Amino acid sequence: MTKQSANRHNKQHQGNSKPANKETPSLPQTAKANGTVATKPVEATEKANGTMPSKPAQTATKSGSAITTKPGQSGVNAGSLKRAQHRRQEKTQNRLEQQRADARSTRITIFTIATVVILVGSLITYLVIRNVQANDPLAQAQTVVDPTYQPIDGVYCDANEQLSYHIHAYLQIYIDGANVPLSQGIGIAPGTAPSCLYWLHTHDTSGVIHIESPTTRIYTLKQFFDIWQSFTSSTITYPTQLSSSTGWIIYVNGKQVNTDFSHLQLNAHDIITLANNSPGIKPVTTYAWQGL
Repeated sequence: MTKQSANRHNKQHQGNSKPANKETPSLPQTAKANGTVATKPVEATEKANGTMPSKPAQTATKSGSAITTKPGQSGVNAGSLKRAQHRRQEKTQNRLEQQRADARSTRITIFTIATVVILVGSLITYLVIRNVQANDPLAQAQTVVDPTYQPIDGVYCDANEQLSYHIHAYLQIYIDGANVPLSQGIGIAPGTAPSCLYWLHTHDTSGVIHIESPTTRIYTLKQFFDIWQSFTSSTITYPTQLSSSTGWIIYVNGKQVNTDFSHLQLNAHDIITLANNSPGIKPVTTYAWQGL
């Protein structure tokens, strides 16, 4: 072989070996086209297949905006949430128990105050009643003179006329348009020597009610009517209409009043007119007391 032939043979051999040498460097260019950088031929091949080897110690990867935590971290977070929820429940329970305790305390306080007020009020009432009784002659030494004539509405029948409180009132009664006079001897035990006289009584049929009491006090028309009814006899007639205040028109000193017999007080020189089913009657306005 000549020298020229040998040179041509070497060049041809070099030209045939260049493509084989250039195949290895071309791999990085393919990897760059896929947006990855390979440091080794094996990594470039894996990048071209869409995979990326990870280190064994790496525990988290990014996918969009999501983050995958370590396997042990989720258990820790769940435990913390449970403990926080348990603490909130305990606080709520404690607050409810405190509210119930406060409510019980308030009820006990109110009950205690109410009990004290009632006890104090009862004690004051008891002391007032005792004081009144101690200073009231009626409560001190009232006795029944004649067992036949018991007290009526708190009015006693005494052996003698009482002069400590001695007043008079006048009563005129109309029933069905007719005048009904008061009977003589209402409230006075019968007989020539009466055993007793009630503090409310009549001596004649004039209509004058005598109020003679050992002490000053308030008497009502109903008390007089109850005494009158208890003295009903062959000589004393009690109109049954007087058993109720219903149906009566009441005048005191010429003026009509809206009241009933139990609240109509007997005052000195009161002139009382009662009318039952008696339209057109005129109330009495004057009376000749003649020193009474």
